[in-house]
Amino acid sequence: MQIVEGDITPVFENAARDSGVIAWDIETSGLDWSRDRIGTCQIHVPGLGTQIIQVTDSIPERLRELLSSEATVKVFHHAPFDLRFMSHHWGVSPQAVGCTKILSKIVSPGKEPKEYSLKPTLQRYLHVDLDKSQQTSDWLASSLNKEQINYAAQDVEYLVPLFARLMGIARSRGLADMAERTFAYLPTRIETDLRGCGDVFAY
Repeated sequence: MQIVEGDITPVFENAARDSGVIAWDIETSGLDWSRDRIGTCQIHVPGLGTQIIQVTDSIPERLRELLSSEATVKVFHHAPFDLRFMSHHWGVSPQAVGCTKILSKIVSPGKEPKEYSLKPTLQRYLHVDLDKSQQTSDWLASSLNKEQINYAAQDVEYLVPLFARLMGIARSRGLADMAERTFAYLPTRIETDLRGCGDVFAY
């Protein structure tokens, strides 16, 4: 695990691109993408490890390029939240995105909303128990404490295996194409959100 400032390192970016599929998560100062700030980005490359980037006021160009790359699949949990922040603050259109929260809703609809959060989803499909106590801590701090670092790393460590597990279930139920089409719509949904349109399919 590495902690870096400002942007992903060139070596780690190349490894992420070579991997073909990575996990991505952000921590923010609040829930409002138009007002609050991005504190950190966590990138996990399977077989290599995790890099935690403390975001500064400058646009992280390597992260921006990686997010817009069609060659590398970026797996999030609750992708719309992360993508709204990064699209707004960095002026980027995300491409090749997958989301374990969306996928869990497709393969197992009808649960209470809280049951699709990362903690219960990981418990259900991978029998992993996450500690979420640092979720609302100060992610704009100049120095992250040990608990924050462990929290940030664990939030991305299991996303790729979880995505693979859920996609396997989706394929077995004939739902993989539906999931892929939903992921393909995400960049457009982010654009409509940033424009203020919200859910254009709502009455």
